[in-house]
Amino acid sequence: MELNSNFTVILTKPRLMQDQNSLLYQLEQMLHWKKSRSFYAKKLNITEDEIDELMRELRKKDTVRNDAETAAYIGALEEHLIEVNNEKGTLKSTIESTFEPKSDIELAELHKIDLNKYKISNYWSKLKSNGKFTSSVFATLKKPTDYTAEDFAKFLENYVPKEVKVRPIDYEELEYYDVDDVDIEVSISDFHLAKKTLEGETIEEKKEQYMSVLTDLVEKVRNSYDINKIVFPISNDFFHTDNYQNSTTNGTPQDVLVGYDNEYEEGFDLLVQAITYLQEVAGTVEVILVQGNHDRTKSFYLAHALEIFFRDNEKVFFERDHSTVKSTILGNTFIGYHHGNCKIDELPLLFATGDTAAGFGLATYREIHTGDKHHYMAKEIKGVRIQQMPSLSGTDRWHADNNYVNNIRAGLVLIYDPEKGKIGEFESRI
Repeated sequence: MELNSNFTVILTKPRLMQDQNSLLYQLEQMLHWKKSRSFYAKKLNITEDEIDELMRELRKKDTVRNDAETAAYIGALEEHLIEVNNEKGTLKSTIESTFEPKSDIELAELHKIDLNKYKISNYWSKLKSNGKFTSSVFATLKKPTDYTAEDFAKFLENYVPKEVKVRPIDYEELEYYDVDDVDIEVSISDFHLAKKTLEGETIEEKKEQYMSVLTDLVEKVRNSYDINKIVFPISNDFFHTDNYQNSTTNGTPQDVLVGYDNEYEEGFDLLVQAITYLQEVAGTVEVILVQGNHDRTKSFYLAHALEIFFRDNEKVFFERDHSTVKSTILGNTFIGYHHGNCKIDELPLLFATGDTAAGFGLATYREIHTGDKHHYMAKEIKGVRIQQMPSLSGTDRWHADNNYVNNIRAGLVLIYDPEKGKIGEFESRI
């Protein structure tokens, strides 16, 4: 006698000349005939005990037959045929037993049917000449309407929730809690300083709102982090008009609180205050001109004047050329800026080419920030995050007449870790 380590059947010397894997394969191919053990033993020229051992081995390997609709498998030591149709949610089972089952519970135990998943639709049994019974059942997957309150109560009796292991946070291991290790962007987009709104705000009230939101955003960050660099996009329709006709760059007339000259002077004063505050709480401040469709000319003059005003301040520097496409890099994050008065889904390709291509391509994370629409929106296109910034601006007559109303008035601050990219965002609303 000899025991093969890969096969549990103990074979006599005549069987040693046969390949055990071949026997398993041949038996597996014949099982769909639904014949007796003696038939298979005769065909394979082995004993019925060896057939039993082969069938145990097939069961151990969880042998399953699949065609387009059904799967059938054979139980060990007894002829047990199960057909499962996953698409239709049906199960058919036939088995030979020494007794006749009388209830759904007995049928389920005999046919190994999980009554939590299936309900038995019909069954039949037949007494054979050998004194055994052939039992067959047809079951279907339970539908939501088949479950009762009693089923749920039974489920809860033995329900034990899985243990959830929570690893304590070791803050010393988290790099983004290191001081001087976060950069931020402060976004107060589409301010429209001189716009005459239905809320009736004055220029002074608007300036107070601006500085209140700006300081609130920055102080929220300072409560958790030390700030290394602040990116401060300006314009994005900071002014409401572009010329003395009180119209936009393209000549659309606007309802205004003050003339073009007063708006410019008040706006210059406001941004001097803002930048002076920002450079006091950060290592450096990068001011980026993002021209809008309302104030493209006037905002360029504004950025030029601000750069002259802060020219002796080594902590403040400007990106203010005439292009409507700007960008910066914070750690391994590329951020592109555009006013957004375009098809914003095309912006990733725009920034992936031209002068910004190198920074875009080498970055781990890529973002594009826009304004123009006065409401918050974020989407991702092929791994490029596009974030449309909200506005502090109120509602004017034209927007009310065209149902562009009820936007949440807010500013945002975005927090960046040099390695992990964006790690946080705060919002301040009025």
